Amino acid sequence: MMKKKLCLLLTGMIILMFLTCSCSSGQKMEKITGSIADDPLETISLEQPDAEAYNIETDGAETDDAADSITTLDLNHNGIAEEIRLKDADSEQGQWLEIWENDERIGFEYCYCTDSEQTAIFLCTLDGEDYLLCYDTMIYQGVCTYSYDLFNLPRNKENVIQRNWVDFDINFGSPHHNGFDSEAIAAFMDEVNNLLSNSAQILNTNSNLPYTLYGEGQIYDSLWWLDGWEPEFIRDEDKSLRENLKDFQTAMTAVQVPVVPEEVDSLPFTEPLEMEFYSGAGAWRTCLTLNPDGSFVGDYVDADLNILHVCQFHGQFGKVEKLTDSSWLLTLSELEIDTGHNVGESWTETDDDCQYISSQPYGFDDKDYNALEPGAKFILYSSDATGHEPGTELYGALEFQSWMHKRHEFNSADDILGCWGLLNMETGRGFFDN
Repeated sequence: MMKKKLCLLLTGMIILMFLTCSCSSGQKMEKITGSIADDPLETISLEQPDAEAYNIETDGAETDDAADSITTLDLNHNGIAEEIRLKDADSEQGQWLEIWENDERIGFEYCYCTDSEQTAIFLCTLDGEDYLLCYDTMIYQGVCTYSYDLFNLPRNKENVIQRNWVDFDINFGSPHHNGFDSEAIAAFMDEVNNLLSNSAQILNTNSNLPYTLYGEGQIYDSLWWLDGWEPEFIRDEDKSLRENLKDFQTAMTAVQVPVVPEEVDSLPFTEPLEMEFYSGAGAWRTCLTLNPDGSFVGDYVDADLNILHVCQFHGQFGKVEKLTDSSWLLTLSELEIDTGHNVGESWTETDDDCQYISSQPYGFDDKDYNALEPGAKFILYSSDATGHEPGTELYGALEFQSWMHKRHEFNSADDILGCWGLLNMETGRGFFDN
């Protein structure tokens, strides 16, 4: 079972719109130029710094964690020494790191500091050259994204030497569980820890980043959330991080058993539900009428001046299964497009000046924006659905939460959805009634 201690650590509001990728498992990597040494270079000491001696200026920012042996640095590789300045953010949500050269600011980075998102910035030295290593971790409701950028200045595509990120979640028994690839996570951490072993900390807002000393004082992230699962899982200090991740996946898969759906005869309402899918900005939306017998009719329109992308569709949910008292699993049995034109075809009407373009049924499409096939899964939520702790209906359904018309946090059992909601499990997108 999930531990209450971990639940408390994972609460807080994530900045969702940053997610340009879904929460599916997997490692994604982009190497642009340059190379990373396979073996650690000279290790930098982790003793506390002397800010004045090491060319670090502060403006109200704490300096206890700033890197010690930063006597000189040359992040744009032009032979001129630079200066680091640390400043508190006005929003109190993090800190600024600024790089100055000859009284001119040549670069800056922002370190987030929220309950769910933290950043650490390091001076990374490879083959005698200086780089900044920006390491971001975001964990909210058991959904995790780890990423880093290694770059010199100015920070642009040409100067990013290496970047990588990995997405996963630890909600193994949830209908929203999108995968936990232990090998991908381990490979990412090997890569990060190799870079950290060549690095000195400049600024860190990540209170959970463990600074475990190995050998000559290397910085090492051992993934704090692997601890605190006793008795279901206990980290084995004699095993590698990769082995512990595999053991964790095995143990959590065994104990976090998914809810067994109970097939029911009909949907849990007696009058048609009028629902909408929209972002709250822009001139597009999909309107849906969902009937008690599982049939539905939809209408999508996206207006760009006098150009209208449109789609009319209808369909049927066949199998209906109860998950909890506030959620039901629906299986799509039919989806038909009624626009009367092939997708992508354009036409004009005689009674207006608009150009129409036939589109896919947005909201009833997959990740590639193609119409869903029969067998696709949806979850219907009643207004009483909650999401404040593991095992509740909306816990971990972050994409769905981002589409709520009246967005709010789920901090306690008193925080409920407050309306009917329909989740497309393929994409996480959602329809809500008013």
